[in-house]
Amino acid sequence: MIAAPVAAVALTLTAGALQASAAGSSSSGGAGQSGKAAAAAACLAGTTTLVGDLDGDGRPDKISNPGHTGTKMTVQWGTASGSFGSKKSVGKLLGAKPGEVATAAVADFQKDGKLDIVVNIVKPSGIDDPATARLAEYRPGPLKRTNLGSAQARHSDIGDHGEAKQLRVANYNDDAYPDIAILNNSGDGSWDRHVRLSKRSSGPGGYVYEQQTKYGETGTPAEPPSMPTNGWKHFYKPCS
Repeated sequence: MIAAPVAAVALTLTAGALQASAAGSSSSGGAGQSGKAAAAAACLAGTTTLVGDLDGDGRPDKISNPGHTGTKMTVQWGTASGSFGSKKSVGKLLGAKPGEVATAAVADFQKDGKLDIVVNIVKPSGIDDPATARLAEYRPGPLKRTNLGSAQARHSDIGDHGEAKQLRVANYNDDAYPDIAILNNSGDGSWDRHVRLSKRSSGPGGYVYEQQTKYGETGTPAEPPSMPTNGWKHFYKPCS
């Protein structure tokens, strides 16, 4: 079982403040090889909102994840004026079709200073037998604004072992690399918590029996397994 963490205090934040911080880093040699100023480190603006550079343009973006389920996630792109744009549904950006459910988890899974995304798109079966994901990928940052695409995207097996209902950032082995918790319809009346642990330079790995035995949990639709309620807080500090 995973104990529910204490909720972080919600803070007011402007993109301009973060950009000013990024500019300070740039003047000290923090600019990347492309000449763009390095964005400030990602931080939490409340328990369900992560602020950080998702597309690699040096401007902070706002990622909101109501309920921490990954199913209603939105992105607001940072603008040149120091504000945030309108909310964009992650499901729509990913190209989810009518009847499909898109789930996502955002974090710096490789600890290379870039925010990444894990995505799963599936059309729920509506019955006990699980449906197979149409798309399940790990996409290292930076990501494209148009479709959250990545030049280094690779298949993830999170959609190969059942029907993923939720994706959540988690911290299972107390290291610096964010992990993934999956609420999974495994079939035969079983809803399980599957896990994928991350490693340096590779991000979330595949299914490992020993890790699943140690960190996973079995439940039912009526009594689903516990899920991490705020995995971000283990890896990001409140914005100030």
